Amino acid sequence: VGIEGNVVTTDRMIRYTASLKIGNEVNPGDFSKAVKRLWRLGMFSDIQIRLDEETGEGIKITIIVEETPILGKIFFKGNKKIKDSQLEEKLMLVSGQRLKLNTVHEKIQELKTIYAEEGFLLVDIESELSQAKTVRSNDPKILKITKDLTFNIKENRKVRIGTIKFDGNKSFSDWRLRRVIKNTKQQRWYLFWRSHFDTEKFEEDIESLTAFYKNKGYRDFMFLSDSIGYSNDNKKMNVYIKIAEGEKYKFRNFTWEGNTLYDGETLSRALGLKNGDTYNEEDFNKAVYERMQSLYMDRGYIY
Repeated sequence: VGIEGNVVTTDRMIRYTASLKIGNEVNPGDFSKAVKRLWRLGMFSDIQIRLDEETGEGIKITIIVEETPILGKIFFKGNKKIKDSQLEEKLMLVSGQRLKLNTVHEKIQELKTIYAEEGFLLVDIESELSQAKTVRSNDPKILKITKDLTFNIKENRKVRIGTIKFDGNKSFSDWRLRRVIKNTKQQRWYLFWRSHFDTEKFEEDIESLTAFYKNKGYRDFMFLSDSIGYSNDNKKMNVYIKIAEGEKYKFRNFTWEGNTLYDGETLSRALGLKNGDTYNEEDFNKAVYERMQSLYMDRGYIY
């Protein structure tokens, strides 16, 4: 079993991991298993097994590998709004680690997420691997496959929110629902420095929107999806929110089962809700988990 292409990884490790030992019988599936085992190491970007010779005594093969680069230094270029130290902390890349095939792509997506949270949704990021000039080790083999990673960042300007539109709202107007979402606001000409899009705050707004509907009787309310579109000059972003209101509920009757300490009239009075009242999730939870529980806790029923 010959080995080719390895720079730092030893022949012995490759043979051991592949489990293709001299003298053993091999089946066709053993070669694909050997490749999978070597892939799992995360140390190679290409693995091939070549059949060199076949005789009556057996076969000769060569495992050909191409090693993934070792990460040297990390550089950021073009970032003005977010410091290098902040980006490095969130990327969690360490010099000396192996750069797997999809690692750089994943880190670019993480950088875009970081910028999106700050309102830079149109950020452009490209990566560049270059030969490292120095490494901590004096081993020339390690230097040969060590690469410095540079992220070239074009931040572009922050995207402001142009309009917020709703789809599926029948009981409340767009204007009324826009008042419910406190963080995501349309840009006004007199507040030109505000209203950039924040992903985390938008999620909070969706929670507020859900609570608003459920406190107005719409127990089955569902947030379905959201989408965005940009103006022709890419300066403003339009937000589209799709919802399903469902039916509006009211309390019809309150019945009690298993109550021996208090009669139904006492429990209904403590509950504080009336037949015909519009369903309100917040009021219902307070009635059950505060007023009703305190009634029983006063008599020593802790749970």
